[in-house]
Amino acid sequence: MPTAAKAADNMTKHLTRTEREAREQAEEGVLPDRGRKPELKKPAIVRSNKRANAYWNQILKQMEGLVLLDDLDATVLAGYCSMLARRDQTTLLIAQLTDRLGVQDAVDDGARRRKKDADLSDREWEASAKGAQVLSPDELVEAAVKLDALTGKLQALERNILQYAEKLGLTPSGRVRLAQRRAKAAAEEPDDDLFGA
Repeated sequence: MPTAAKAADNMTKHLTRTEREAREQAEEGVLPDRGRKPELKKPAIVRSNKRANAYWNQILKQMEGLVLLDDLDATVLAGYCSMLARRDQTTLLIAQLTDRLGVQDAVDDGARRRKKDADLSDREWEASAKGAQVLSPDELVEAAVKLDALTGKLQALERNILQYAEKLGLTPSGRVRLAQRRAKAAAEEPDDDLFGA
């Protein structure tokens, strides 16, 4: 896991005045700037998806006053919003599948009965469950396969969502990394790479 980036005020490294000023200027670029509003054009793929559109509007509202994104980032933000919408759909499908197959109810009912009948032996507890809806082994296997596939897709989506959020500067560490890159770019002298370093 990478080391967490520090703000200029929290740094213990000894920086030159030029390096510190460059770092502070770069950090100011990702801190609130109440005078600027992003001018991002919403792509058609976001406009056509009600949930992705809601995420787009929510993110831009939350970013009001931050200087993180520009017009070039609209496509990346659209992909991020689309993935958030897909995550919601996948979560809903998982809930519907567990409800439809009775898997969630069976697990919850079994846990409640087990808690209530903690004094019973395993054989007595199993006999007390005779009235509950029991899935056939084939139905359980089918449910497990579908749930595994959906949860795998959900995990992949969540990993991608976190990567996009980091790249867009929507996480705390992402914003600090952007500030570090800006400071480094501002501190570099144009003659630094003349000797092929």
